[in-house]
Amino acid sequence: MNITMFVMIHLCVTVRKKNQIIRARERIFTAQPDDTARWLDQRSNVGREKPRRFYDMDRKYFWAWTDFQSYLDCMLVFSVLGAAITYLLIEFSPFVELIGFLAVFTEAMLGAPQIAKNYQNKSTEGMSLSMVIMWTCGDIFKTAYFVIREAPSQFWVCGGLQVSLDIIILFQVWLYHDNTAAARRLRRGD
Repeated sequence: MNITMFVMIHLCVTVRKKNQIIRARERIFTAQPDDTARWLDQRSNVGREKPRRFYDMDRKYFWAWTDFQSYLDCMLVFSVLGAAITYLLIEFSPFVELIGFLAVFTEAMLGAPQIAKNYQNKSTEGMSLSMVIMWTCGDIFKTAYFVIREAPSQFWVCGGLQVSLDIIILFQVWLYHDNTAAARRLRRGD
């Protein structure tokens, strides 16, 4: 799954670069070798522009870098830091519970961006109704399994949240059914 994700990111970065008519400013996660040399040179010359550091990064462009290496570097840093912290705190039960909660909560919130986009567009055009129905059925069965098996509360709470978001998306499908392209064409007589 991770390999597929990186292949898709590489494809997106490549296509975005090829489709640029006017070359945009490079946005990267780490310094290039020439940036490091420039920084070392600037340390000796007082009064020149101050060097750029990692914490100077513009958060607006986080995960919108212009080179593939930045995505790899970010995931490597995240993975190493996460592994080190987990290694140090693996015996601390609240930390392990927090990691578990964050994992199931992240999965539960996967539908939230779709809800926001549907609300913003006042349409569910392009969204597969059968996919949402299958999501909802899967989430209902998963949540029922958690409740029946008496799983820790974070599982059934997040499962219930996920089912609620699925129901909101289904409600949006009903609410915005007149705002799809097909419905607009019928009203116009195209």
